[in-house]
Amino acid sequence: MDPRAAAALLDDLADRGWPAAVRERQGGWILRAADGVTRRANSALPVGPVDEPDAALDAVEGFARRHGIDACVQVSPASEPADLPARLAARGYVAEARTLVQVADAGEVAGRLADAAPADPALEVTLADAPDVAWLDAWWSVDGRGGSAELAVARRILEGGPAVYAAVRDGDRVLATARLALVDGWGGLFAVATRPEARRRGLSRAAMAAAVDAGRERGITALWLQVVEENAGARALYAGLGFRAASRYEYWTRPADA
Repeated sequence: MDPRAAAALLDDLADRGWPAAVRERQGGWILRAADGVTRRANSALPVGPVDEPDAALDAVEGFARRHGIDACVQVSPASEPADLPARLAARGYVAEARTLVQVADAGEVAGRLADAAPADPALEVTLADAPDVAWLDAWWSVDGRGGSAELAVARRILEGGPAVYAAVRDGDRVLATARLALVDGWGGLFAVATRPEARRRGLSRAAMAAAVDAGRERGITALWLQVVEENAGARALYAGLGFRAASRYEYWTRPADA
């Protein structure tokens, strides 16, 4: 698969694996909003051509104003038109959060995680089709931005499509989480998180192992995930599991005073 086709596929998988509550079409672009919770769910995704790119950007900005979010465009090698970054820069947008999209064979990753069970026999690894309160509390304590209202929005995003939720539990308390979105034979790893006091015990690996095994039982053969380019530690971890970079993207955001 050529790089642009791979980028287009991964853009689509990630969009469906982390679905925004509000979606509108502007030609070949998807406008997304979810009360400002997560950039992916609150950005435009240029998945196809538009007749007038500047008019499409006007629509992005109008959509953002109506929904009370920043005007933001997710740009990857598949984005159209090809000069979109230059057009965004000319309007005052700033690129940030450069992210790598990595892929791997599900069987290979499962093999490399085969010994990932928690060493502590008091800990239990569980699986579910939806996140419970303890899972959400653990994930949000690590990755969350906001309070209970934002968490409620995030929960709707999580539950917007089929997924497997893995947790490493110490009694009623969740110490580590992983979510595997299930999309057309692919599994997307999201929400891999461990509470600070429980780190360096391999618990994220245990959660990922359980999620990947459950996904394979449901027919997934390939995996994808996103990792911020500057996060060298996470990149090394995922490389050790067999992931390799297949695409990239960044968010172009228009400052309020631009």
